[in-house]
Amino acid sequence: MNLKFSNEKNHLIMKIDGEIDHRYAIQIRNEADKKIVTYPTKDFVIDLTDVTFMDSSGIGVIIGRYKLVTSFGSKVKIVSSNETLGKILEMSGIEKIIPIYTSLTNALV
Repeated sequence: MNLKFSNEKNHLIMKIDGEIDHRYAIQIRNEADKKIVTYPTKDFVIDLTDVTFMDSSGIGVIIGRYKLVTSFGSKVKIVSSNETLGKILEMSGIEKIIPIYTSLTNALV
């Protein structure tokens, strides 16, 4: 698992590569929370384009960051073009509360 943060167009972007499972969920949560609190922005974008596997721990990470970010009055966006991951997000119901984009360019509008 690789985790990178960047700021672009008043968006804090968290890009995750690899697997999101229980082993990495705590690390992702801790690092994301530090960045969200330190660099408040208009939107927080979770880029899952290069995620190869995600279990329920990953869903928990997303929902937890959603609660934190929205408590600051900001919005969360997800980027995912992976069909399998898209089905997991759909089954979890996340798309009902967080918009999902197929590209980072579209999410940064």
